[in-house]
Amino acid sequence: MQQPVDLKIIRSKPLLGIIKSFYSSKGHMASSIKTMFFSVLILLINMLTGILTARFLGPSGRGEQAAMVLWSQFLAFSFTFGIPSAIIYNVKKNIKDSAKLYTTAVLMGLMAGVLALIVGVLILPYWLGTYSHSVVVFSQWSMLLVPLIVLSQINNAMMQVRGEYKLFNRLRFLIPLSTLIILGILIVTQMMTPFTSAVAYLAPALPFYVWTTARLLKQYRFEIKDAWQSFRTLIRYGIGSYGNDLMGNVSYYIDQIVIVGLLNPAELGLYAVAVSLSRVVNIFSTSIIVVLFPKASGLPKDQVVEMTFRVYRLSTCIALFCSLCIMLVAPLIMPLLYGSDFKEAISVFRMLLLEVSISGGTMVLAQAFMALGKPKIVTILQGIGLLIVIPLLMFLIPKFGLFGAGIAILSSGVLRFLFILINVKFTLKTKLPKLFINKEDIRWLLKAISANKSKQSD
Repeated sequence: MQQPVDLKIIRSKPLLGIIKSFYSSKGHMASSIKTMFFSVLILLINMLTGILTARFLGPSGRGEQAAMVLWSQFLAFSFTFGIPSAIIYNVKKNIKDSAKLYTTAVLMGLMAGVLALIVGVLILPYWLGTYSHSVVVFSQWSMLLVPLIVLSQINNAMMQVRGEYKLFNRLRFLIPLSTLIILGILIVTQMMTPFTSAVAYLAPALPFYVWTTARLLKQYRFEIKDAWQSFRTLIRYGIGSYGNDLMGNVSYYIDQIVIVGLLNPAELGLYAVAVSLSRVVNIFSTSIIVVLFPKASGLPKDQVVEMTFRVYRLSTCIALFCSLCIMLVAPLIMPLLYGSDFKEAISVFRMLLLEVSISGGTMVLAQAFMALGKPKIVTILQGIGLLIVIPLLMFLIPKFGLFGAGIAILSSGVLRFLFILINVKFTLKTKLPKLFINKEDIRWLLKAISANKSKQSD
């Protein structure tokens, strides 16, 4: 039986000491909190970069810049073939084969990146037909970054499974910080355009991607022995996971991808701002997922389900509360941060906030399937949601504009959440745990904080 937590003792502990203990701890909960802390910093930087580009470029310029930056990221994440998830799962189970698995993953990532590059160069002239020729050409040149972006996802997965969250978080932070600095220079020198700002978003990541790859290859050496066996091991899990990764990525970008072809640059600029600001509440789920999947992999089913749902309840409760607060102040925030031209984005922004909270919780729950070696289930669920959202976007956007896009995305998010719950019960064959936060969750969280502090004091 759990002992009650003495709240007075917790309150009496100096805040600085608690923060210091978490920063020095290597436990999974401390890693989640540190990752979330960095996510908040990154979010603030991204908000600031979004504000600067919106104010200095206006809706039309912001839309052109979004179109140019979007495609390299979307195609890179779409052509990972599940390799990052396969690295986490297989290295965790076979740590002695880390070098062979990572080397093979790098080669697979390079080939996948080149394939994505070719696809992008060929399709962009058709998909960006309503944009200027210079925007299309810039987008095609940006495809050269795709192989490195694919490698960055593999490197991130390797750092997670190695427990290198400190380095992982620093790299995540330095890239948007570099973008912010470059944007500041462009503004001061009066060189801010959709094209130069797009370079500011894309270029800073390059040296970090190259350095991280070189660092890991140096540590593991380039070991190609049994490469075919490593390839089969990775692709077996990767293909099962790839559908989930692909559907998740497409779901993340599909609204912007479809809107690029349906709306003009000014309307895309409004939507891009709404999407960017709504992701403020995404930090809770994304920060936890980074740690939850590696931690849960290999555990018994009951422990995986219990851990996943407890984390879901805590993170979703916080996300929904934050979303509600932001919705209330949205009429003041949007014009103040981005200018009066972006008032039209308020209604869709509110719906996107709610969708991000629901979808974030869905992806936390999905980690139970990933950790139990059932990634295909999540793939099917994501695919169903995607098959629903695309026709909804195509039907509702012409009729209702931005508001229709919000309805479509929110509807898809709710359906994916329901599908996850159904499969927890019938696929995992387990009783559906409680969905709403309770006193036991609060006690668990406080006890974990107290235990971590005590461990650091010993």
